[in-house]
Amino acid sequence: MGFEWVRLFHFRNLHDGTIDISAPQVFLRGENGQGKSNFLETLYYLSYGGSFRTRYDQEVCRHGEEEMSLGGSFTSREDRFRIEVRYEEQRKTIYRDGKAIQDRRDMVSLIPTVLFRHDDMVFVKGSPEKQRWFIDQTLSMNYPLYIDDLRRYRKILKNRNQLLKDQKYDIIPVYNHHLAEAGLSLQRRRAEVLHSFNDVFSQEFRYIADLPEDLTLEYQESWTGCETTEAVLACLEKNQYRERALRTTTSGPHRDKFLFRYGSRDFLSLASTGQIRLVSLILRVAQAKFFLKETGRKPLLLLDDVLLELDPLRRERFVSRLPPAEQRIFTFLPGNSLQDYRTDETMVYTIADGRFQRE
Repeated sequence: MGFEWVRLFHFRNLHDGTIDISAPQVFLRGENGQGKSNFLETLYYLSYGGSFRTRYDQEVCRHGEEEMSLGGSFTSREDRFRIEVRYEEQRKTIYRDGKAIQDRRDMVSLIPTVLFRHDDMVFVKGSPEKQRWFIDQTLSMNYPLYIDDLRRYRKILKNRNQLLKDQKYDIIPVYNHHLAEAGLSLQRRRAEVLHSFNDVFSQEFRYIADLPEDLTLEYQESWTGCETTEAVLACLEKNQYRERALRTTTSGPHRDKFLFRYGSRDFLSLASTGQIRLVSLILRVAQAKFFLKETGRKPLLLLDDVLLELDPLRRERFVSRLPPAEQRIFTFLPGNSLQDYRTDETMVYTIADGRFQRE
């Protein structure tokens, strides 16, 4: 079913009130800057406890305000609950059915949400950090305990980097063991999941892009060829003088890379901007389908003006390959035709200056 309603208070430019979205598919139509993406941001907030635009909660408060709150009722085949996010006195609290959620990790499995937006192009042509983020998000959605492994590695890495900055080299060998063990766990998990993810991703690429060769993600581990703790320790030992000069850890899962291979060639060296854009959308389709395949649960799909740059054939193929979902919410500009995708169960709103008008 998805969200039945959402309550808004002091969130960006959106008018305070409760919005009924109790439909399997919701269309939000309006000019740029009127609040369409802001509303998708509220649903993302209620799903993950944070924004896809900023790490700072203060920035989502309406201009001139220092607090905000969001609430919503969500229904799936497995459960029905209310979720609420409050930001007041520079502190954020999250509640499920009135009970505080202590760790945002616990939200990952509540409302599994896949967001499609123009900025997803960074997962294809952006920095390795952006591509690692996408893979880690995919892992976290399917295996929430991966979040604990990722946190553990990052904490060890932060402490080791501080030792390098403070030139406390005698303590670093102890952290090397911890870093190797935690890092190898991440590396193995990424390799296992990417193998399965590629099966889904390449299949979606073949159909939507309609190109003759497969596109796959290739995992390039920073600790290449290191499958044991001892091998990693040897790598860290080899790099020790360089790391002391740079005062940072130069190898490990935080330096892993992911390359797009079209057949045997580097996809980015061949692709046009339009093809890169299309692949970024296919990545999200694959992420949603992979989640459904691995968990048996339907995701919530948020699609922010993603159909604008697709030609009619690929637009039709893209929409046809979206997986079964608890709910699909699209944003459109006024000039776009909705009729090709509208069903009897579609709810349509026009948004202007943060206000919603039901059509």
